[in-house]
Amino acid sequence: MAHAPSSPTPPPTVPAGEAGPGRGGAGPLPPARTGRRKALILLALAILVGLAAAGFRGRNWYRAREEWAAIREALAGRDLAAASTHLDRYVGLRPDDPAGWFLAARTARRRGRFAEAERHLDRCEQAGGVTDPTRLERDLLAVQQGRLGEIDGYLRATIGPDHPDVRLVLEALARGYLAADRWAEARQACEMWRGLEPDHPWPWLWSGWISERLGQVEQAGEFYGRAVDLVPDARDARVALARVLVRRRQPAPAADHYERVLARAPDDPEALFGLAACRVDEGRADEAVPLVDRAQARDPAAFAGLALRGRVAMERRDPAGAEGWFRRAVESQPGDPEALHLLVLSLRGQGKDAEAAQLTRRVEDLQRDLRRLGELIRTINPGLEDAAPCHEAGVIALRVGRAREGVNLLHDALRRKGDHRATHAALAGYYREAGPPALADLHQRLAGAP
Repeated sequence: MAHAPSSPTPPPTVPAGEAGPGRGGAGPLPPARTGRRKALILLALAILVGLAAAGFRGRNWYRAREEWAAIREALAGRDLAAASTHLDRYVGLRPDDPAGWFLAARTARRRGRFAEAERHLDRCEQAGGVTDPTRLERDLLAVQQGRLGEIDGYLRATIGPDHPDVRLVLEALARGYLAADRWAEARQACEMWRGLEPDHPWPWLWSGWISERLGQVEQAGEFYGRAVDLVPDARDARVALARVLVRRRQPAPAADHYERVLARAPDDPEALFGLAACRVDEGRADEAVPLVDRAQARDPAAFAGLALRGRVAMERRDPAGAEGWFRRAVESQPGDPEALHLLVLSLRGQGKDAEAAQLTRRVEDLQRDLRRLGELIRTINPGLEDAAPCHEAGVIALRVGRAREGVNLLHDALRRKGDHRATHAALAGYYREAGPPALADLHQRLAGAP
């Protein structure tokens, strides 16, 4: 008997929302399973964000550590410019670290960037408060700019050789005294610094500047030579030593120093002018001309260039041409006796004897003033109580055209014992011509005070 075909087995019921492959009609998941999936996704995202943040913090920490090491290395090598670059990066990575801002302030001050140093010091105190080191740094900031008085006296009395910052204090004092033309105090600070740190080139270099300024050329050469021995690539020391050698009529060794500077900086104006002077002294005036041209391309009115062009003209037996250059040089620096003497020679070469005789008397007066000024400055020291040497030196300095030095010397006189009315009168006369009028009026009133 034939069987009826059986009915096909119905497909299993697929719950709503769980349609398999090829099946449509997906519906919502049960609430419990939906919540678990969302929680897992959020947890995974949180973990990823945390890992990313930790990685970023770790990378910044590592970069900051690298920058700090580079800062220390640059400062140990006395490369303040490189240290400043790394400090800018460090405080960008660690803006809340007062140590970074403090070191940035100190480095900016040592580079002479005083406004920048002030800003960094403000940030340091905002991050870490006012401390003894920040107070000291503010004192050094004032002193280095030549704002002397009670501060430098306090520093000299309280910062002993065992203080951890004594070298930096002596550096700032030396800079401040140099800025104020207080040569004896500057020399004293440099001597103390050399005693504590004899392998540092700066106190040797600055001692050379002081000796040269006081007319002690041989001693200046010794100081400069020591600075070059310590740092053979130091540009300032080589140029200074070469300058002294030129003054001692030793053009060949001076030329060697200038050439070494120009090998590293081909457009250095002072080295170009210096090498040109050597060539003239060696009787090679034609070789001096292109060197002067290169230097004057940046500063056509530079005194050294004007005087050198006059000297070249004299070597070429052209006193009339030399006269024009020497006149411009004398106008640029009326207190330079050598330029005035060269002008006299050019006038005599043209038979202009009357004017030459008149200028010769002026040269003699100028040389006499400069000799006396040197004698007085060598007598001025921190222990001098009498104001008279400072007063006389200041008046002479103003007369020979050294205005800044003259004003500094007159103010130095006011700090010492004596009748200050003449000093106030001299300052009143200076400020009456140079301004501001308020200072002229003030000193005029003080000059008349009993």
